[in-house]
Amino acid sequence: MKPGSVPRKRKRLYVLDGKNRPVEVFDFSEWSRWMSENDLTFRRTLMEEFGVTVTTRFRGVSDTGTRDALLFVTRIAGLHEPDNESYGARTLDEALEQHERIVQKILRMLSGR
Repeated sequence: MKPGSVPRKRKRLYVLDGKNRPVEVFDFSEWSRWMSENDLTFRRTLMEEFGVTVTTRFRGVSDTGTRDALLFVTRIAGLHEPDNESYGARTLDEALEQHERIVQKILRMLSGR
């Protein structure tokens, strides 16, 4: 390494086992193939009347330094810019619970309750 150069962070790669639990893999080709051959979206809620979509999916990648990798992400799209956010989760169960809480919060907010 050259003096003064910053080492690149290595991303940690994951696939899901048969029970949808993340398993780290070390071969980029294996990971890339698995990611392209599997449906990574676990839940999508479309609230047509409000033009809002909430999607929960598997990311499959985390930073090396992350102790508790947030491999699942729930994203909100269609709200005003500051309200479009992403939320990470460590497990599928945690992500699906988070998805439901977000959907209920948006419904309450948009219906004025």
